[in-house]
Amino acid sequence: MKLPGSIRAFLEKPNLAVLATVSPSGRPQATPVWFLLEGDRILINTSRGRAKLRNLQNNPYIAIVIYDCENPYQYVQIRGKVVAFDAVNGARDIDRLSMRYRGEPYRYPPTDKPENRVSILIQPTGFTSMGLSGKGENR
Repeated sequence: MKLPGSIRAFLEKPNLAVLATVSPSGRPQATPVWFLLEGDRILINTSRGRAKLRNLQNNPYIAIVIYDCENPYQYVQIRGKVVAFDAVNGARDIDRLSMRYRGEPYRYPPTDKPENRVSILIQPTGFTSMGLSGKGENR
């Protein structure tokens, strides 16, 4: 689906996001994540072994809420489906995300290594928004 201009403009800003997934047992799981808009898709990144990655490999459907850090009542919720897992470009993409959010390359904690990073590409299937100009829903 093609995202409207007002939604795209909002997603171009480095606001924070919360990704919701479902575990194999049906339990919801939510995690704050950095994201990038790649065309009309959402790119996130994680480490191998994380619950969100296991959940997405089992069930590729997500909801992600991106909220304005200065006004949390202005937000976009996107529903979508994972269309790609990319371990080849995982390290490059976490650096891109870190530059967007921190202005510097990613600093690996002792429990992480570049080869453990996995990028996840999400295709939006619908959205709702609050506080943005333009259409607020696309079910």
